[in-house]
Amino acid sequence: MAKKTVVLAYFPNEIAADDAVESLKQWDKADDDVKLNAIGVLVLDDNGKLKTHKMGKRSVGKGAGIGLLLAVVAPPTLLAGVVGGGILGAFHHKNLGLSGDDKARLQSELEGGKAAVGVLVREDQADSVASELANLGGTTETHEVVEETVAEVEEVVPEVEAAEAAAGDDLTIIDGVGAGYADALRAGGVTTFADLAALDQEGIETMLSESGAPLIAGHNAASWPRQAKLAANGDWSALRRYVDSTKVAG
Repeated sequence: MAKKTVVLAYFPNEIAADDAVESLKQWDKADDDVKLNAIGVLVLDDNGKLKTHKMGKRSVGKGAGIGLLLAVVAPPTLLAGVVGGGILGAFHHKNLGLSGDDKARLQSELEGGKAAVGVLVREDQADSVASELANLGGTTETHEVVEETVAEVEEVVPEVEAAEAAAGDDLTIIDGVGAGYADALRAGGVTTFADLAALDQEGIETMLSESGAPLIAGHNAASWPRQAKLAANGDWSALRRYVDSTKVAG
């Protein structure tokens, strides 16, 4: 089995990191010699915790995905929610080739407003991926995956996925969905971005009304399904551009 490497690239901010991820995915599609395993973004929210919805998939096949590996890379003080809620607590002393100084530097960069793109690739692809991320404006570094750590983290994949499925997605990430609307949607059985994407505007507005949280005057849910589809696919750059376009149009 080919060894794996995590390529990290620091970008000035979240927008730049999201755009780099989209460009990297397009590069992957255009080049048959490049097949990326997984991509995630490390960036802090307003509470100084990592945005777990941007960390990438929790599993790939039967193994650990970039989302869980980045959870091991990140300092435990930055973790929140299901990923950091004790499930990975036993692994806080583990690493994927990062030293204590590396982790301290990562925390300092993120707390300074930067965002880091993390890519899990085969060892023989690391240089080309790092070069592409550098061309996109990132400051890159590579870290060989410690196989023993990956094997241990893979054991908690089912537990993490089950806990996250039970918790559902954070619907307030969708522009226009505040906490009250999110609660009303959950009361109607909509707990994930995919659930929301499957509804149309009329269905959403009916559900909100029946749950006792009708849209206030001047608000509508026309963009919510499209936003939710982009969120479900992890297309954060496209989601931002779509939301911006709806505001310009409005």
